[in-house]
Amino acid sequence: MSQKLGAMLPDLIRHFFRKPATVQYPFEKLELPKKFRGNPVMDPALCIGCQMCVRDCPSEAIEIHKESEATDEAGKVKRTFSMTFYMDRCAHCAQCEEVCPKKAIHLDSTFEHGAFDRGALKVVYK
Repeated sequence: MSQKLGAMLPDLIRHFFRKPATVQYPFEKLELPKKFRGNPVMDPALCIGCQMCVRDCPSEAIEIHKESEATDEAGKVKRTFSMTFYMDRCAHCAQCEEVCPKKAIHLDSTFEHGAFDRGALKVVYK
């Protein structure tokens, strides 16, 4: 037993004076990498309803619905869309962000996705 303690003692003393290697998570937030892919976020004003994001989503986590259609005095048709993201299905692959021609979708830096109800993971943008 004394031989094992003698072999461990230098390591024990060396590590006693170092700062901890772990992060106290809820109290200290982690530093995220630059290209971290969090939750998809939509800007409804930019969406043209092309549904390319719906087509290319591998996990079928996006739905787009036409909300209204109006014609202004110049004769231009103005459409508004709502988008539903199902975060419980989302794979955070950023495919929707890449294919959007108007850059209406971007991924934020949210990484805390816990919820007690599946309905809380459904996000609707109008």
